[in-house]
Amino acid sequence: MIRYTTVLFILLAGALSLVVFGVKYQVQDLEHELTTLNRDIKGNERSIHVLNAEWSHMNNPKDLKELAERHLGMQPIQTKQLAEWSNLDERLAELDLDQNQDQDVSYMAKRINSPVSLPPSPLVADRMTDQRRTFR
Repeated sequence: MIRYTTVLFILLAGALSLVVFGVKYQVQDLEHELTTLNRDIKGNERSIHVLNAEWSHMNNPKDLKELAERHLGMQPIQTKQLAEWSNLDERLAELDLDQNQDQDVSYMAKRINSPVSLPPSPLVADRMTDQRRTFR
């Protein structure tokens, strides 16, 4: 009887040692993966830091102004381009608009400046209906 239990304990010890051996190598692989991921994270953080520095340098207002003028033909805003709500009718009348648009602009200026909401202009409603028809 002693022989069977001895053999059983030896087999059990061998099986447990194989399990521990396998778990040990799995833990080592996971530690290696964790080290690699931490190294990659630090590299990405350095890259983000460099990119933020480049972004700050590229967003320099003087450089942006120069690029906008050179590539887009943009110029700084001039004071004659600004208007107040109260002068909207006069300002828009300066533009070359046809008669229907002048009526619309006047109506819209009154609507914007009025404390109570007015119904839409018939000309605007007609144009909106026409646009809906063309999109369907």
